[in-house]
Amino acid sequence: MDFFNHQDRARKQTSRLIMLFVLAVVALVCAINLLVALIVWYGQGQTINSVELAARAGQPAMSFLDSLSTERILTISAAVVLVISLASLYRWLNLRGGGHVVAESLGGRRLPPNSSDFYERRLLNVVEEMAIAAGMPVPPVYVLNDDSINAFAAGYQASDAVVGVTRGCMTKLSRDQLQGVIAHEFSHIANGDMRLNIRLMALLFGILFIALIGRFVLEATVHRHAMRSNDKRNSLPLWAIGLALLVLGYVGVFFGNLIKAAVSRQREFLADASAVQYTRNPASIGGALKVIGHGSGSDISSPEREETAHLFFGSAMHFRLPMFATHPPLEQRIRRIEPTWDGRYLAPQARAEAERDNPEFVDTLVKQGSAAAHIGTGTSAKAAVALGMAAAAAGVATAATTRPASSMPTNSTASSNVSATGAASLHDKARDPHQARSLIYTLLLAPPSRFVHDQQLDMILQQAGSEQYQHVLRLIPTIKALAPEQRLPLVELAIPALKQLSENQYRAFHALLVSLMKADGQIDLFEWCLFRLLSQYLSGQFDKVSPVKARYSKPDPVADDIAVLLSYLADKGHDHPDEAANAFQMSLADGAFGSLGIRFQPPANSLKPLNQSLTRLTELYPHIKGRLIKSMVACGRADGVLRPAERDLIHTIAAILETPVPAGVLAQC
Repeated sequence: MDFFNHQDRARKQTSRLIMLFVLAVVALVCAINLLVALIVWYGQGQTINSVELAARAGQPAMSFLDSLSTERILTISAAVVLVISLASLYRWLNLRGGGHVVAESLGGRRLPPNSSDFYERRLLNVVEEMAIAAGMPVPPVYVLNDDSINAFAAGYQASDAVVGVTRGCMTKLSRDQLQGVIAHEFSHIANGDMRLNIRLMALLFGILFIALIGRFVLEATVHRHAMRSNDKRNSLPLWAIGLALLVLGYVGVFFGNLIKAAVSRQREFLADASAVQYTRNPASIGGALKVIGHGSGSDISSPEREETAHLFFGSAMHFRLPMFATHPPLEQRIRRIEPTWDGRYLAPQARAEAERDNPEFVDTLVKQGSAAAHIGTGTSAKAAVALGMAAAAAGVATAATTRPASSMPTNSTASSNVSATGAASLHDKARDPHQARSLIYTLLLAPPSRFVHDQQLDMILQQAGSEQYQHVLRLIPTIKALAPEQRLPLVELAIPALKQLSENQYRAFHALLVSLMKADGQIDLFEWCLFRLLSQYLSGQFDKVSPVKARYSKPDPVADDIAVLLSYLADKGHDHPDEAANAFQMSLADGAFGSLGIRFQPPANSLKPLNQSLTRLTELYPHIKGRLIKSMVACGRADGVLRPAERDLIHTIAAILETPVPAGVLAQC
């Protein structure tokens, strides 16, 4: 499946449906104009009887069309659009706070990354695996207190995304089935569905606000038992005006929900297909759907379920009419995945069976998320194979919980001396908010042979305290033994834990981070990747960050910036300038950038030009970003060897562009 082509086709179909939303708003504006014209006409005493009396008296009577003046129509239209826009903006600003806002409004409970509960640990481990397969950092995970089987992804962009599941989803599905559900949610993140969902929710609220105004007027009038006008014969009662606005608003919501449901159904099919791509196992998501059909259901008890129904993996509520359903029929989804399905559903997995399949999570005293146990157990190995993540050597033991084998090069010149126990220990530390900071500090230390190493340790002691200083000292031997390709995945694994820091803790962490990087007066590529990744995924948690608005639908205005980016990548992956130039030219063909007329530009020592170019490239439309990802991968693989520096650079730039690298794209050469 061509990931980006599927995205483009789904985006075009969804764009047509969004146009229907615009038409619904236009129809609502027209209806309110007619209502106001009727009020004016009626308020002038122009009833049928009064018109007849005026005709008999030879006096001109005001016709209904006379009340539809151009000035009045423009004023009313502007006012209605302004009200809808302000209400939509209000709702959008509330939702833009990040996925955690939606998750908490649904009653979700955030799981600590270092949880020792059997089901929670298994869920967190699966989310980590799917993040790897989707080329994203690990998002925070929430659990809803429902026994049904359902899940959701929420957020405005990948950097503030969260994943949520019901308790039933966490406890009733097998590991493979849970992988399918989580993969489905990750595909919503990758396909840009979260941003679309928030926009739909905001627009629907704007339309609903018209009805809320009508309800307010109606209730206020009923409570007063009076009309505003003294002319009770010819003045239109306020309750009638309120009722009319109420009806018009809900008619708009009626059609808005129809369109929202159609948009949602279209995106669900794409998410199901993408989930199969991530897991390489159609039976995973198919099995989860069959368990829902067996009787577990997917209903959600939250009062917010109607507004958020289109966010979920399965139908969050029962719809009497199929046209309002936010999800395709269960049977249809299963047959799309498994055309030869025999019509039989699957029973939920019992706790005893789950424990037999996942012994590494049974005892709270065993190593949590142990990479060694994960590779050594039969069922976990099966899961790893399904993801293409089986690691054959101890040197890549961390792959099972940090990066798939398809993205962990075996032809690297460096090898890891970290034992399976040491790898598991690093993972545990990455999941703990306190020790995750020590882990990041240690990754930034210069080699002990350099004088700046001792200076950096002094900074840690003075700014972070003796406890973290001791943690760093104990971590140095293990971190030193890591292969280059294993370092950045640890940073990504630590992100959920770092998001749990308080604001003061984050400020102190960020300040020390900058000090450690600047200690030697220069920033190398790994330091740049580490800092940009952390900034990308933590800034939105602790600072007000406005989402980047797409400006460039074509690559021509940013051709020079594309040249800068690809030149940096080609330079880092090749030792000779001629080889770098050749890789640069090959990359242009894969991204269809050959017509831009750009050439390889040997980069300077500074990373400032790359930062400046990335600022503009983030404003590209998603389909152009997808082409850029293809070009970067082609550039890295031009010589048949994808070096760790190339891999880190591609992964970091993809994160900055909010365009996850699809599963398998960074496969070994």
